[in-house]
Amino acid sequence: MKPTPSKSHYTFNLRDISKIFQGIVSANVKLTTEPAHLLRLWYHENTRVIGDRLINNTDRDFLSGIMTEQVEKHFKVPNDYFFNAERIIFTDFMEGIDVDPRIYR
Repeated sequence: MKPTPSKSHYTFNLRDISKIFQGIVSANVKLTTEPAHLLRLWYHENTRVIGDRLINNTDRDFLSGIMTEQVEKHFKVPNDYFFNAERIIFTDFMEGIDVDPRIYR
């Protein structure tokens, strides 16, 4: 996914990797009890940081394919266990915005 004239904003750097890791470390340790929880969070952060820049479904499917392939290859987790819902979304305002502490789940 290199930049081209029609996709000049496809430039990724270490700041993007940093944003992915910031999202992962903001997870609550007590709620992240299974490896699948952490993998879903990793998937969400990648689609949030990298996937939001992609301009068409072909590129989004390519990114999704790479991530699911890596999950199966390195963590031996089947897709039906990993994708337990249609969309994987994490947020910190599930309990309300005035709650302290705000739990990212």
